[in-house]
Amino acid sequence: MEKRIELTNAIGQVLQQVTNAPAQDIHIEGKPLRGGIEASGVTLVTVRYRSHSHRQQMFRLVAKQLTGRPAREAAVYQGLVAAHARNLAPGLLAVEESGPGNVLLLIEAVRRTTSWPWRSLKAGEELLVRLAELHADAAGAAALVPEWDYEEDLQAVAEQTREALENCRSDPDLAILVRDLPALDRVVRALPALRRQLLSERPFGSRPIHGDLHPGNVLMGRRHGQDKPILLDWGRARVASPLEDVSSWLQAVGYWEPEGRRRHDTLLASYLSAMGMDRRLTPSVRAVYWMAAASNALSGALLHHLRIARNGCQSSRQRAAAARAAQDALRVVRRADAWWR
Repeated sequence: MEKRIELTNAIGQVLQQVTNAPAQDIHIEGKPLRGGIEASGVTLVTVRYRSHSHRQQMFRLVAKQLTGRPAREAAVYQGLVAAHARNLAPGLLAVEESGPGNVLLLIEAVRRTTSWPWRSLKAGEELLVRLAELHADAAGAAALVPEWDYEEDLQAVAEQTREALENCRSDPDLAILVRDLPALDRVVRALPALRRQLLSERPFGSRPIHGDLHPGNVLMGRRHGQDKPILLDWGRARVASPLEDVSSWLQAVGYWEPEGRRRHDTLLASYLSAMGMDRRLTPSVRAVYWMAAASNALSGALLHHLRIARNGCQSSRQRAAAARAAQDALRVVRRADAWWR
């Protein structure tokens, strides 16, 4: 449901940029959007106004209210995105600081041109090529990414994940998941060393990445007369292995799209080629890939699925789907464990 919202200074500045002249009869409405879970509020803002020529005009933008650590997304836009990802992210319109650690981020509202393009191998390859361009172009731009002790956060969530899997013993429907507890335990205990190896592995190394790639954070939008992938929600951008982006995308799209699962190795090879590397998936490439994928699973995805699977307030269908997703994530952990040992 839409509601009338206040004309903030930031929206007023954007309106002035858009109109290049005083506007009249300004009417602003907001519609809450789903997604952006790190933001305290995400709103699609519609601004209607009458121009100096008395014509009715309209434009839309997205307003994200960011508090605490998520407020770093504004700095990501002003630094990393502005320098290296202008054509890969919604355009930055304005940033308004409302207090210490409180930021209003205004960005372009990108119109989705295709609801689900990922059945097409071409669309998946296009995304990975654009991702490779970002990783290559931003390789030396670590200073543009706001500091975040991601390793400390990752270790804490991984410990919680191990405890959540242990607690599945009391649920007969989830007992099958507990078989992977030894592998999970080994990976969690080895995580600091595994991460050091991952971030130093050549030729990938560590460099700025998007940090949260999945189908909910990518849409096809119109840019320069062509449909192009646009990456949303840059709040988890960090300096890490580029294969964390790649594996996050391939594992997520493979879960939802059978064609993505079937074409997994072809898509991974497309990324390697776009990075100027050999397309062959050598044992060393596969080892680094599964270490990156396990890191993603332990950063919150597996914990999320385990909690839903054990939540009696959820429907049986939702719990079953979460259990299947947990099985997929644990399969990734098993592979990382096998490579690491």
